[in-house]
Amino acid sequence: MLNGSIKLTEQGEVISDKYLLPSLARENLEELLAAVLEGVLFHSNPWIAPEQLPKWDSAMDIVADASLTAYRGLIKDPNLPNYFNLSTPVDELANLHIGSRPARRVKADDGIESLRAIPWVFGWTQSRQIVPGWFGVGSGLCAAREAGLADTLTRMNEEWSFFTSFISNVEMTLAKTDMKIAHEYVHRLVPRELHYLFDLINEEYELTVREILAVTNCSTLLESQPLLAGTLRTRDQYLRPLQLTQIQLLKQVRENRANAQEVDELMQRALLLTINGIATGLRNTG
Repeated sequence: MLNGSIKLTEQGEVISDKYLLPSLARENLEELLAAVLEGVLFHSNPWIAPEQLPKWDSAMDIVADASLTAYRGLIKDPNLPNYFNLSTPVDELANLHIGSRPARRVKADDGIESLRAIPWVFGWTQSRQIVPGWFGVGSGLCAAREAGLADTLTRMNEEWSFFTSFISNVEMTLAKTDMKIAHEYVHRLVPRELHYLFDLINEEYELTVREILAVTNCSTLLESQPLLAGTLRTRDQYLRPLQLTQIQLLKQVRENRANAQEVDELMQRALLLTINGIATGLRNTG
């Protein structure tokens, strides 16, 4: 029996997507109700043998520890804040007026600690690096595999719904990541001395793709979800021109500011429209 209460939070910018039309609102509420009923009827008792969970928990400890080490290794790099600010349009988000709070907390510097969670994810997503969605997962899975747990990982993906959902979410984020487009952002907007950070991110991306494919026993990302894979490929055809336009506009706006020149209002509006367009196309903001 389901006891207690549940509180849901919807991001303001997606409310219209989910509830603007009565048919959409009904569908979303039906999905919510179905999920609650499923939890009550089918998940009141564990589906996994009690003796199995400690083994899988131990495997997840290995994955989590190695992932955390890899992620912190990136986050603690003193050059990462500058790289992030330059390779993404995060500084432009304050002009979008899509959030209820400023992009940064009131602090004296522009470091990562001052940045709120949504702009952190939004910025990485705009440049198609999407680091918070997968960075470290490859290192974690690789550590478990090297510990002799390859078969365990496969079984976890087949039988443990928690792990299956985790792998599925990471796989979708990897599919939305586009390192070729990210390369354009970095090589046109970021000084060469910071490019090593992109190389580090790209290396972890390739490792994570390999490890996810090994766990799912597939040859390509989203192989088991061809409809979703096709949808993302179609979206990319429309997003690439927007991304290249955004890169050029960011470059021009930043050059104008560096030379103490006024930024043309139409140019600023065009830049903000590319941000909105890319977020809409990816169906992710942060």
